[in-house]
Amino acid sequence: MKNKILIVDDEPDINLTLKMTLEEHGFEVDTFSDPLLALDNFRMGVYDLIILDIKMPKMNGFEMYREIKKIDRELRVCFLTAGEMYYGTYGDIFDQNQFIRKPIENQELVNRITEIIK
Repeated sequence: MKNKILIVDDEPDINLTLKMTLEEHGFEVDTFSDPLLALDNFRMGVYDLIILDIKMPKMNGFEMYREIKKIDRELRVCFLTAGEMYYGTYGDIFDQNQFIRKPIENQELVNRITEIIK
């Protein structure tokens, strides 16, 4: 069975690039560029991992994480950031490996996602 990943990033180009990269490596991927739409469509038990952009309009990645966890407490999460790293601020809540800095090399992305899903 393929591991299923949900990606939520307000930049459609990033969604497409990540989706193509991960699907080439055997993952099944859904993407949303609108966090509120993603939340409306989210169902418990469907995904093995959710990848959230931190800075998005309407709802940031941390806010979306809190809402998702109300629905599915077991879901693994990973955060994308183009800017500063947040593990210093959120190190007591999240592991450093849960933060991925954009841009990231394709193979490094696949390796990190595979490690998180294990």
